Order: sequence, then structure tokens, then C-alpha cells
Amino acid sequence: MARSSRSNKNRLKVRRVVDVPLREVSGISLRRDRNGRKFLIAVGDRVAKVAWFALSKDDKGPIEWRKKSIAKLSGSMLPKHDPQIEAICADGLGRVLLLQETPPRAEFIDPNALKVVASIDLVVEGRGRIARAWSDPKGSRGEGAVLLPGGNLLVAKEKKPAAFIEFGPPHSPSRGLVRGALAEGRAWPIKKGHHRFVALAMWLPDKTLAKTCADFSDLEIGPDGCVYLLSDKSSTIARLDGLPAGGGTAALLDSWQLGDLEGKPEGLAFSAQGHAIVALDTRKARRNLVLLEPAIAHRRRPSIP
Repeated sequence: MARSSRSNKNRLKVRRVVDVPLREVSGISLRRDRNGRKFLIAVGDRVAKVAWFALSKDDKGPIEWRKKSIAKLSGSMLPKHDPQIEAICADGLGRVLLLQETPPRAEFIDPNALKVVASIDLVVEGRGRIARAWSDPKGSRGEGAVLLPGGNLLVAKEKKPAAFIEFGPPHSPSRGLVRGALAEGRAWPIKKGHHRFVALAMWLPDKTLAKTCADFSDLEIGPDGCVYLLSDKSSTIARLDGLPAGGGTAALLDSWQLGDLEGKPEGLAFSAQGHAIVALDTRKARRNLVLLEPAIAHRRRPSIP
């Protein structure tokens, strides 16, 4: 397990432990509905179900989970069992993207209308190392996702090799990710129906990031607008530098050790106060979500002219 030289200073402690009513939680994300209310939504790769609860302002309020099957959504191709959903993220209208590892695809759903808005095949063309790994039925694929402005999708490939891949419609330009993703309350612009997205750009970790994060388990944009990476094998959260359009190298800005957790860290989100929330892949639906302290992703206050 990789260790930071600043592990004593940058070690996060468990502030609260929560039971998610799902086995083998694989992804979490913040979601807001059309009324502006914020929720934490979780998904597992054991069954095609999602669970969510309304967030309190102080991270201390009572939690009342709700749960819904997503295998019966109109237009969905997700199997009821073992759907291989590895990540979840949401746009400003409360619509949710579910990332499948096998086969490599995504479904963009409207939970309120109980239907699939768009289905997306994710293709890495060519014969390079990443393309071969992506097409290998036993290879490693997407473990985290972020919706990008303009309708592109940023995916974290787990390992062998670990990489960030920007997907979008063929021949569309790469946008990269400098700071922030979709502005709060904005929709992810994608047309209804079936889509084929191809890899537009790739970023490989530099030596420091590769040493700090032995694998890539989830991606999230913090309240500060920075992109954060979760590593299961290294039990680490990393803050990344921007990803320039066109691909290149991904660099580390800072990192935090998670310490001993009772399960594999598979999902990452943040509270409004900037506290990291980590979902754990456990066999039982108990003690599988932790709120960590101190806060690491404080929302930046607007500058005063």
C-alpha cells in the first residue's frame, strides 16, 4: 500500500459511519432535484438498484434511505443481477449517469420519469495499450465518471494501465477539465437515444501520482471545483491538477490517507462543507459509508472587487 511522506499530517479520520441499504456499494454522488434539494445517491454492482437520502446542512441530521430498482426503467439494458455498475454521477437537473464496466457503456436516466434518456457505448479505437485493455473482456475499464460541459464524459480507468479518458461523439473536440464540471443547476447536454462515444483524449498519471494512487477507483468534483481521485489499493484521496484539452499527463496536487476502513473504498463524494464521503464495498449492507474529517474541499468564497 502506497504511503505519503506526510501521512501523519494528511490523514483523515472517520467522523460518522452510516449503513447503506445496498451490498457491494460501487459508486456514490451528490444529486439535486428540480427544487434544489440535495441528496446523496448510491449504487452497487450486485443488483440494479439505487438508494438515496436527503442531505442535511450540518452533516449530522437523521438519515432516511429510499431505494428503487433501475432494472425495470423504460429503455434500460441493465440486467437485474450483477449489472457491473461501477460509478454514478448526476447533472444539475437531477438526471443520473450510470457507468457500466462490462460491457463498457453508460445509461443516462431520469429517475423521476423512470426512463432512460440516453444509452452510450464507450469505445477506445486503435491498437494501443489502452485500446487493447479496454476491448479485453477481462480487462480493466471505467471506475469513475464526471460529466463535462458540452456533453463529453470523463472516465477513470482503474488499472493496467490506470488512466483518465475523455469520451465524446466522434470527431468532436477534447475539452479537458481545468476547474469544475457542470455549473450548479445546469443540464448535461445530450440528445435522447443511443450514442457511440469514442476516446477523444487520454491522460496518464505522472510518477508522483502513480506512486500515490496504485489504482483509480472513483472521480468527483469537490465544492472547491477541483477534481479528486479515490484509490482503493492505496487507501488514498488525491487532489489533481487540471487536465488540459487534448490529453497528456495527470499531476498530483495533494493527497490524504484514509487509514483503516472496514471494506474497500469504492465511491467518493463530498458534503457541502467539503468533507469527503467514502462508500465501502462490503458483503453486508452495514457500516459501508463513512464521513471523514477534516474538510479538504472547502468551497471557495467569491472574491470582493
